[in-house]
Parts: sequence; C-alpha cells; structure tokens
Amino acid sequence: MNGLTRTLPTLIDSAVTALLPGPAEQDIALSFRFKADAGRVFYALSIPEYIETWLQAPHAGGLHFVFNSVTQESFSLDLYRGESLQAIVHGLCRVVGANQVRYVWKITGLSGTTETRVDMKLLCDAAACVLALKHSGFKDANECVWCREMWYQSLERLSRLMERN
Repeated sequence: MNGLTRTLPTLIDSAVTALLPGPAEQDIALSFRFKADAGRVFYALSIPEYIETWLQAPHAGGLHFVFNSVTQESFSLDLYRGESLQAIVHGLCRVVGANQVRYVWKITGLSGTTETRVDMKLLCDAAACVLALKHSGFKDANECVWCREMWYQSLERLSRLMERN
C-alpha cells in the first residue's frame, strides 16, 4: 500500500518524502514508490491526455482543474474556485531521456506569471519503480506550498490508478 510521509528525510518503502524548501531555495523534491510496471508509469507521466486522469488540484479551498489538451506535447490547466477562474497553467511535456520527463509550466494568475520546471525520472527494479520529482522556479513560498500539496495528492491518485490496472 502506498502512503504519504511528510516528516521522514529518506525514501521509505511505499512512501512519499518531501524535502521542504529552505530559505534560499523554493523547490519541491519528492520520491514516490510505485508497485507497477515502469512502462505504464512512464506512459501516464509523458502523455498529456493521460496526465489529465491523475493530476489534480489540492482539495483545500474548493479548487479544481479543467484540463485542455492543446497538442501532442502541450496542455493547459484552468484552475477554478467554484465558477471563478483563478489561474491558467500552460504546460509543455517532453521526454528528455531514458525514463525522464520534463514539464515546463507557465502559471498565470492574479499575482502575475511564473515559469516553473518539473523534472521526473523513474528508477526501476524488478519489484517496483521509484519516481524522483523536482519542481523548481517558484517566485514565492505560497506557490511552492500549493504545488507540493498538488503533487502529494496527484501521485497518490496515480498510484491508486496503477494498482487497479
């Protein structure tokens, strides 16, 4: 069973571990262990129309995404609170190496525009695969905290989807 851990400094079997941003750097670093075939996980991470299935806004505050596939490599996420558009994320998804995916996100919201980068790498063995994720480029701590919650929830959802199939 996969679970979340926010306080442990190292990867524990079936756990997500966050390295909280320090004062000089506002990055998110997560590791997540999937009990699934690496090819299936990689496919879900690297194709925008499948990203829609597992990527979700944090539950807090009644926020939700509306996903729009733009091209084979790009997508946009409209972030709503109720009926009100709060932000738009224009995303580009690229395979950058063996078992490596990069998203470039341009987030436009009420407070301006931020361009961030999400680097993901799958490390696999016969039993499972570990996703190493780093999301960087945040302008302020609030964006970082919000995205960290998004990744926790989204990776948990992806894990549940991988276990079902």
